[in-house]
Order: sequence, then C-alpha cells, then structure tokens
Amino acid sequence: MLKKKITDYNKNFFDEIKNSYAILTAGDKNVGFNSMTVSWGGIGVLWGMDVAYVFVRHSRYTYKFINESDSVTLAFLNDNYKEAKAIFGSKSGKDINKYEASGLHPTFDPDYNGYYPMEADYVFKMKKLYSIDIPYDNLPSDIKDKFYKNGDMHTMYVCEIKQFLVKE
Repeated sequence: MLKKKITDYNKNFFDEIKNSYAILTAGDKNVGFNSMTVSWGGIGVLWGMDVAYVFVRHSRYTYKFINESDSVTLAFLNDNYKEAKAIFGSKSGKDINKYEASGLHPTFDPDYNGYYPMEADYVFKMKKLYSIDIPYDNLPSDIKDKFYKNGDMHTMYVCEIKQFLVKE
C-alpha cells in the first residue's frame, strides 16, 4: 500500500459507504481485533483534524474492540469482494473467523498497531478520539421505529485519520 495525502482521496464517499460498504477493523496486538462491514458514517474536519465518524451497535462483537483500543481502520474493497463483505456483515467474529470464511487476509501494521484487510483498494488508518452513545430518547419516533425497535443502540465514534493508504 502506498501512503497518500488525505487530499488525494477522490471518491464519492456517499456512494462508497452507502452502496459499496467498508470494512471497519478495531483492535490491536494487545487486545486482539475484529472486523465488520459498515454502511453508516462520514468524513470531514473536526477540531482542526481530518476525521471519520463511524457507528457500531452495542451488540456487535467489534464493539468490545473499538472500546478497548484506539486503533481503527476503515477499508474499502471493490465489488469483486462482494461475497466476502457479506460475510463480514452477517456473521459474528464470536462464532467464526471471518477472514478464513471470506478468503480475505488481515494485515497487521506494526507502526500503527492495527489491522486491515490486505485486499483493500484503500484504507483510512485512524485513531479513536471520542465516542458518544446515540440517545434513544432524543431521536424522532420514525427513526426509533425503523432502526431501534429492539433497543440495540449505536455508539458514534469520531476518529482522526492518521494515514490514507492506496493499493499500488
């Protein structure tokens, strides 16, 4: 992977996150790691830093790792990996090794102390800065009814983008 400036990012993030999905990986060498697909999130500038924000439900196995480590990656793979991404979105790392099941390969980055799928076209390597639970009581009723009937809420994580990597 080649290190690039974040200003070299030239994709339509709305399309990428909504339609192609990303693989979020949280954790490090000390606590372990887990990966999952995400389709909610964004990128921008906050507190004078380039940031991404992502959402993880409390019930997801990745929730444990994102809370125990500051290392987070957001990796985007092309549609040749559609079936692999489906595994990362429908299976739990508690039950199976998603990398083995999908044929993807986790890459450990020792300079960063984090992981991402080797097959990614591009990766945001990030440091978790802040998290906040989405408050159920403050949500409009149509959002509650559509996304939170079972009470399984999201936490929003704001992460500083430390590096942008692109496949060679």
